[in-house]
Amino acid sequence: AVVSTQSTGVAYATIEGDKVVCDARSSELPRYGIKTGLTNSPASYAVGLLLARRLNQKYGLDETYGGVEEVDGEEYLVEKEGDKGAFYCVLDTGLARTSSGARSFGVLKGAVDGGLDIPHTSKRNPGYNAESGDYDAGTHRTRILGEHNSNYMQTLL
Repeated sequence: AVVSTQSTGVAYATIEGDKVVCDARSSELPRYGIKTGLTNSPASYAVGLLLARRLNQKYGLDETYGGVEEVDGEEYLVEKEGDKGAFYCVLDTGLARTSSGARSFGVLKGAVDGGLDIPHTSKRNPGYNAESGDYDAGTHRTRILGEHNSNYMQTLL
């Protein structure tokens, strides 16, 4: 999976060049009700989720690998069900910085929650405490849902 703040996609390499299998862009989010903040953390999660839903639907895996039912921030790992495995991807952030809490990890979380099989850990997600090694899913959930943005906007009023 190739990630940028504006778009994300699934591609594979060939001798002639990369072939894009599926992509999703933040500019598409207004069609789904997200009209502002198209480059923030919640939008990144939504782009990853849109990519996963679109890709699973393209290959007929949407019924088997629907992903999480409710956003809770918990770590989710896709398990094989039936004859077909989940669509397997590897995260490629390109030249984007991979610092903890980066938006590219929001896209990753959205794609995994959408049912894609992407190897990952929660160590770079919001809510992970490096000193204690604990992961607080509630903190991650607030980032996914944009509660931190809402709280900040309320302090401005």
